[in-house]
Amino acid sequence: MNKQIKIENNMSSGDLVVACKGYNERLLALSLIKQISHLCRDIQRHRGLGMSLIAGYEEFEPDFTSLQLQVGRRMKALQAFSLQSNNLLSSTQLEKLSAAWTVIERDWQGDSVMENFEYHSHFIEQLLQLMMNLARFLERPVATEFGESAPVATRNVEPRKQQINQVGLLVFVCNQLPSLVELVAKIRGLATLAASRGSQDELESSKLRYFIQGTRVQHEKVRSQADRLLEITRDAIRNLPLIKAYEFKLMFLLTTVEKEILEPKLINMNSRQLFDLATETIDVYLKVVDEGLTQLQLWQEESLEQWFQYG
Repeated sequence: MNKQIKIENNMSSGDLVVACKGYNERLLALSLIKQISHLCRDIQRHRGLGMSLIAGYEEFEPDFTSLQLQVGRRMKALQAFSLQSNNLLSSTQLEKLSAAWTVIERDWQGDSVMENFEYHSHFIEQLLQLMMNLARFLERPVATEFGESAPVATRNVEPRKQQINQVGLLVFVCNQLPSLVELVAKIRGLATLAASRGSQDELESSKLRYFIQGTRVQHEKVRSQADRLLEITRDAIRNLPLIKAYEFKLMFLLTTVEKEILEPKLINMNSRQLFDLATETIDVYLKVVDEGLTQLQLWQEESLEQWFQYG
């Protein structure tokens, strides 16, 4: 009576329960990645608007206040969802996130502009690292949860090739594209600040030039990987072709910042217009991240179905 019931592929019922829990952890990891991505987006906007507020540009205050509340809700939800997992995000990691947000939120009006910029950037670095950590959890085929090396087949692609495709998409949506978004968001924050104030100092200018150069390099990596993923996913990630389509808008943004912010002694660029120009491109990239995560979830589900059929 104490013996566990054996199922057809020689897994015990207890082992199957563990495997199913592991599968649910995968789905939760994808959910946490999406939540962290959205949290990054809000923190990036919070940084860009807050720097201009510190510099005395009050037009952004309603948006900033709304974002402050939204980030607080996202932080609480992230902690609550994390408690449902077997340490996908550790208590130490969550405590560090909470401390980083507290530093940003508390007495932000008393920060210098660059202090505020660095506090936000450090927080975002932590979030991006967590996304990559969670992505590594998803690299193994679903079948390994069930003690098998069954195919991870979608669209009749060979198992090994499909595993490589999955890792490629994970790297794209959890590392390459978020890194590009962060560079553009940094440019947005510093350029909007300069436009709000009508000037910028040498440190801000040097940072802007550095981020513009980094954006051009990172965009080349993203564009190359996007082309490869288009061949793999075809029309499954609907907005993926916009990576290439929005290349002109990204380059227009970078050129505008160089011509209208970095070159003139007196800056006349409208700060709201500049902020919105950068945000349009960022939002397209983040749609691709969301759709990529949805595709990854579909691949998990298809892989589980494959295991049901072939074991």
